[in-house]
Amino acid sequence: MSQNLKENASLVIKNCLPFVVSVLVLLISFLPYNFFILKGVHVAVGISCVYFWLQHRPDLFNLWSAFGIGIIEDLISASPLGSNVFEVLLMYLLVNSTSRLFNAKPFIVLWYGFMALSLITLFSRWLIVSIYYSHFLPLSVLFFSYLVTIVLYPLLSLLMAAVQNKLIKEDF
Repeated sequence: MSQNLKENASLVIKNCLPFVVSVLVLLISFLPYNFFILKGVHVAVGISCVYFWLQHRPDLFNLWSAFGIGIIEDLISASPLGSNVFEVLLMYLLVNSTSRLFNAKPFIVLWYGFMALSLITLFSRWLIVSIYYSHFLPLSVLFFSYLVTIVLYPLLSLLMAAVQNKLIKEDF
């Protein structure tokens, strides 16, 4: 009986690991860093995590995980409520609709795919937030956030790949 309980517990932990790792990375991204160059620029960690896990382990990362990441990002950011959920769910839909294009491709192809899809999601979120505030927000902040997100995506994916390789065994 206890062996069966251990197996069930390890299965639940393994299934929750992509979500937990994404939340931890998201919380770390909101720590107050004192980089005067990047004032007002935020790395879009939520969409980076959604993109990575949907490309590598879509069996362990579902719509509810993406929604949870969006809610957590909404609660800890200063943006309008629901804008991060919109951004993360849009990335989820875009990745699901284009998953055949990027399936089992080298990292550089996945990175180019992330560049394209993150531009769409960040621009859509910028447009929604601009409508919310009734004026267009500066495009320079969007542009620099996009560039920083693109530059830091390989580091984030390396971290999440290390977690995947160490803690999550392949089932297929």
